[in-house]
Amino acid sequence: MYKRLVAILIAIMSLAAVCAQELEWSVDMNAVFKNAEVERSETPGTTYLFTRITPQIGVSMDSTRHRIMGGVTWYQPMNDHLHGYKVVPTLYYQYKDSEKGLDFKFGMIPNERPSLPIYLCSDSVNRVNPNVNGLTVYLLKPHFFVGAMLDWRQLMTKHRREAFMVLGNIGWRNSNTANDGDNNIIVASTITYNHLARSGARPEGEGVVDNFIAHPRVVYCHWWDKASITVEAGMLLSCDRDRIDSNEWLTQAGFFGSVVGKWKWLAVEQDIYAGKRQMPLYNKYGSILYQGQNFFRDKFYSRTVVAATIFNTDYININAQLSFHATDKRTAFW
Repeated sequence: MYKRLVAILIAIMSLAAVCAQELEWSVDMNAVFKNAEVERSETPGTTYLFTRITPQIGVSMDSTRHRIMGGVTWYQPMNDHLHGYKVVPTLYYQYKDSEKGLDFKFGMIPNERPSLPIYLCSDSVNRVNPNVNGLTVYLLKPHFFVGAMLDWRQLMTKHRREAFMVLGNIGWRNSNTANDGDNNIIVASTITYNHLARSGARPEGEGVVDNFIAHPRVVYCHWWDKASITVEAGMLLSCDRDRIDSNEWLTQAGFFGSVVGKWKWLAVEQDIYAGKRQMPLYNKYGSILYQGQNFFRDKFYSRTVVAATIFNTDYININAQLSFHATDKRTAFW
């Protein structure tokens, strides 16, 4: 795999030299310290420090409308023996037309998963592997936007199950762009399908699993000179089926809303979920099927985040965050 990646990168640089196109490179580096205290939960509290670096090199053509980039994402937790590291290749093609509002990427795309909502992608998943294997496409028009993502999380082998996610997002806004004017009203919906197939060996007791999630919502945003507030209210609807047990669908529904306030360097976010327990098959399939924040497995979930930007430039930023989690069964403080 890695020898092939090196060969492709050499071919990219050779193409740039032959075609006299623009050579591009970037390095994205993150260092995170996290202390998690959890009470009344099967997941113990942890303290960890890790670094993640993503160097990339590639070539752009046609005034950067076409771009081919390749590199690696290296995740390294800091422990006694520096074990647990993970190196994942990145290699993707991008077509971006700013005039048409179109952005399309295909391949092994770095740092795309953190843009997903917390019920689809938890902090732990973003920490270990923020990349998307598949494609993303976004279309932004006046008063209208649409997006789609295909993330092939796991390919089928003899002893490994196939797993992928398909996501679609569509919305309307009253203003031309996200920050146009003092007020902005957005009506949107996200629909997601998670699929877990059988492994190549097809052992007895292993079946196909389906998970559908819908998130219709209304968002109101207001901006001042140095402050903003965003209020969101919607529903979180899901249905799950484990075909090995039966063809019966398990349905879940609840209210999901949030309020985000920002002032200069300070931000406060409050998320609330109330309704039927989500992720009904978590005890059987865990994160191979559900990669969202597992607090949604409880009937009530409150998440409060206080974040401060300590230092911020065009190249470096340092942030601190306090995160409080509370459900009808357990609590946590990060």
